[in-house]
Amino acid sequence: MAIAAFSLPACTGGVPARQNPSSEETPRLPGIGPAVPAASLAPQWQMAGPELDDDAIGPDGAPCYPIIRALMAGVAGTPPDCARLALDAAAVLGRADPVSSVQASRLQSFDGALYRTGTGAWTILYSDRLAAPDVRFMIAYLLGRQLLGGRGLEFVECSNAALMAMPDDDSPGGRGYAFASRLLMPIDACRRALPGAVDLDVLAALAGRFRLPVLHVARRWLSYTSRRAMLTLRRDGREMGSWASETAFGLRAGDLVDGPGARIALQSQTLAGGIRMELSVAARQLATRAGMHRRTAFPV
Repeated sequence: MAIAAFSLPACTGGVPARQNPSSEETPRLPGIGPAVPAASLAPQWQMAGPELDDDAIGPDGAPCYPIIRALMAGVAGTPPDCARLALDAAAVLGRADPVSSVQASRLQSFDGALYRTGTGAWTILYSDRLAAPDVRFMIAYLLGRQLLGGRGLEFVECSNAALMAMPDDDSPGGRGYAFASRLLMPIDACRRALPGAVDLDVLAALAGRFRLPVLHVARRWLSYTSRRAMLTLRRDGREMGSWASETAFGLRAGDLVDGPGARIALQSQTLAGGIRMELSVAARQLATRAGMHRRTAFPV
C-alpha cells in the first residue's frame, strides 16, 4: 500500500509527530525517559551475538546481528531510545529509505503501523494508548520489519496482542520480533542479570531495567536458558500462544518434571487487555535437551 503523500487518517489524533531532527536536537518520546540512572545499566549494556561477517547474510544466515551491531555502535550507558534508533538507522546503514517520523496516534483497530510515504521514506505510528514499555518494543519491531522486509514491503499494521503472541519462526513477523528482542535485550546483558533462579518477579525486575514489558523479557530468557520452562498466553480461557525453552520444546507443561518428587514452579500474571501470562519452570537446570528441536528466526 503506497501512500502518495502521507497524511494521518481521520482515526488518528492530533498528536505531534516525532520527525527526524537536526543534529543539534535530542528530543525524546513523551513518557519514555530514563527510568534508572545510566550508571546502573552501563556495565551490562553491551551488544553481543554471534560474530557474523556480512558475507554470512543470506537465506540461511542471521542478518539481524550486523544491523544491530551497526545501530548500537554509538549507543552507550542506558537502554537505547528506540525512536532515535529508527530515525538514524538509514544514515547508519547507508540506506535510501529512511524512517522520517515516529508518531503517537489515535489508532483504532491496531496499535502500531509502518507506512511507506510518497517520497520513499517510512513513517512509524504507535497508539497513544500504549504503555511506554509497549511503545518501545513496538517501535523496535516495526523498525525490524522495515530493515528486514525487502523491496516488496509496503506497509505493516499490528495490534499489541498480536505482537505479544508473535510466533518464533521465520515469517516476516517472527523475524521482526526476533530483531526487536535481540536489539533491546542483548544476550550477555540478560545472562549477567539472570545468573540464578528465575521467576516472574525476577523477570519483572529486569523488565523494569530494560524498560520493556515482562512478557518479552520472559520470552528472551526462554530463547537461551537450559532450564526446562514454558510460557503460555491466554485470553478469555483460550490459548493465544506458547513458547518453550530448548530443553522443554515439544513437551507439555505437565511433562516438566525432573524426577520423583521434583517440583515445578507455576506462576501467572494478568497483562493489559485481560491477557494472562503463565510461566512454568522446572526445579533443576539441565545441560541436555529433552524435547524436539525448535526452529527460530535467528540464533540467540
